[in-house]
Amino acid sequence: MNVRRLLASWLCLAAIVATATPHAAQDWKPAALASFDEVWQTINDTFPDPAFGGVDWAGVKAELRPAVQSAESPEAARGVIRQMLARLRRSHFVLMSGSAESGDTVTGDATVPVEIRPWAAGVVITRVAPGSAAEQAGVQPGSMLLAVDGQPVSTWMAAAQGANDRARAVDLWRRAYRALHGQAGSTATLRLRTPVGDERDVRVLRVPEPGQLVQFGNLPPLRVKVETREVPTAGGRRVGVIAFNYWMTAINAAVEDGVDRFRQHDGLVFDLRGNPGGLAGLMTGIAGHVLATDALLGRMRTRSVPLSYTANPRLVTADGRRVTPFAGPVAILVDELTASTSECFAGGLQSLGRARVFGRASAGQALPASTKRLTNGDVLMYAIMDFVTSTGRSLEGDGVIPDEAQPLDPAALAAGRDTTLEAALRWIDREKRPPTRALPLRPLVVILQ
Repeated sequence: MNVRRLLASWLCLAAIVATATPHAAQDWKPAALASFDEVWQTINDTFPDPAFGGVDWAGVKAELRPAVQSAESPEAARGVIRQMLARLRRSHFVLMSGSAESGDTVTGDATVPVEIRPWAAGVVITRVAPGSAAEQAGVQPGSMLLAVDGQPVSTWMAAAQGANDRARAVDLWRRAYRALHGQAGSTATLRLRTPVGDERDVRVLRVPEPGQLVQFGNLPPLRVKVETREVPTAGGRRVGVIAFNYWMTAINAAVEDGVDRFRQHDGLVFDLRGNPGGLAGLMTGIAGHVLATDALLGRMRTRSVPLSYTANPRLVTADGRRVTPFAGPVAILVDELTASTSECFAGGLQSLGRARVFGRASAGQALPASTKRLTNGDVLMYAIMDFVTSTGRSLEGDGVIPDEAQPLDPAALAAGRDTTLEAALRWIDREKRPPTRALPLRPLVVILQ
């Protein structure tokens, strides 16, 4: 299997997918049956465990195919396929549809310029893009999102699906994520509870998301961005922060430039919060920026072929200079939306003792996957491998457990604080490395456009 086909988590990708090509109404039943058969056969041929985790896979087909034959609508047939996928009790087995009835689609390529996360009380705004229409309208981090265009978050909470609280929280996030999207130039009406407890309606213009447009396989276009900045610790040390939102080849040059810029700094932070994954093969090169040997990050196994993922030490820059991989303290920031390749990278470096992880437990959806377009135009995402770290630890289910947990704190967000990053900076201050010569801080943000 070509490593470039190893895809990311469905957490974010499935939330934004809009790739299906609906069939004419009179043709839907044959296409639905053909799609059911394609899904079953694909998984029958590629599921990493030939015993299907104890599931009687042939029996599942015999049980559920008649339900597709008797389905009264295309969406009812999709529901049967999703029921079949759920029997596997694994991540990355997802049916993605572009039909309006499915609820998988977003309604446009623009969004309200904020970031959100699920929380015990609903959905909280964690970041507002500086200088954006949302900031100008008075939207503040730490505010609770109560409704979007009259759709109450409480309704999404009640309807959220999943096998456990964590899965239901992510489904809640997906519903809110879709609602924030719309056509460029349209206006979203947000009902907010501000950090001081007031409730008010705010109208915000939807704008296209920033980043370099990337098209990969059957997935919808993705906006890929890398941000780098320098931050000081309380003890006066200099730390470089590198954040990116997908593992796509478009990140390579910007990440390399960031590491090169921070090579003599006292610490390096990879911020993978909200990053749902991407191309698994990229993690070997990114790990090579902080590992001087070909250390084993982890192993993936198909039904018959094992793959080892070892670091590829970056000893020469793109412009031909010889360098040494960054040798100082490395921190990785994760949260509930950190998934797939991001989990493999974080868990791999954590298992090697090369990085310390901060934040909240990751998604626990660490199965490399591929995609396939079905007869009815829908897209199937299906896992083709499993993954364990160099210590044999599986990340599927539990996810990456932070070395230092930092709960989501709306009050801190409202005060302009990033408690997870603060914890990482405190740790870097505690590391017994002499501070480098103080240099003027140069605020810089690099965003791929």
